[in-house]
Amino acid sequence: MINLLRRAGSPLGRARGMPRPPTKAHGIASAIAAKIVAGDYAAGAWLPSERELANEYGADRSTVRRALRLLADQNLVLIQPGTGTQIRVSEPVQRDASDITKQVGNWRGFAASVLQAGREPFTRTTVREIHADIVLAKWLAVPIGSQVLERARAQGIVGDPPVQTSTTYVNWQFAEKIPRLLQVDTGPGGIYSRLEEIGHRVEIYEESVTCRLPNKEEQHILEIRQDQPVLTLWRRAYDISGSIIEVTHRVVVGDRHDLIYRYGPGA
Repeated sequence: MINLLRRAGSPLGRARGMPRPPTKAHGIASAIAAKIVAGDYAAGAWLPSERELANEYGADRSTVRRALRLLADQNLVLIQPGTGTQIRVSEPVQRDASDITKQVGNWRGFAASVLQAGREPFTRTTVREIHADIVLAKWLAVPIGSQVLERARAQGIVGDPPVQTSTTYVNWQFAEKIPRLLQVDTGPGGIYSRLEEIGHRVEIYEESVTCRLPNKEEQHILEIRQDQPVLTLWRRAYDISGSIIEVTHRVVVGDRHDLIYRYGPGA
């Protein structure tokens, strides 16, 4: 009987498909996270020391340390080596879906929303020539293998991990007409202002939104875990003639971003 009990308690004895019970570190992390959400710890406040938390939760300091790393992975806290652990101050970016149609100073889109909220945006951009695969060819309505300009950006708020990747694809015919599009800095108003200067003003946008888990590259760029959901958005822009001007693919960390849509006359 003793042998049977031991076997049942072993990994081989567990029923297949049953989840492993949470570790002590996960339990402590969940308890602290609940306090953060409830407001027991204010934004910017310092958590008690590892020793104090170990006493509070009846655990050793190494377990508390693992719990704090779990909280840091969820972007709830910042671990400051030699100083302590601080509650993150940042709030999700409130992104007006129509901000792409407005220019705030020299900015449109993501940066405009962040600036209007009184915060400081950052953008890391790479520019290259690619050839359209089957997915991109469908969105741009061009033959597979067509020459395309790719402008890939990681965007966020200074001091925080990136909020999103935003990759814009432009038919090469526009890149040839507007050499500025090949540069990292496209000038005031971005690519839409440069396109308007040659007579291609966007009249209609369409957007498709889905949700999924991130791939490995997105986990690295966005500094997220493999189990953190992301929104994926494909946006297509048309000029007055119905021609597709550009397509943008965004991957957004769900809990770092609130997307606001307005509807109705006068919205």
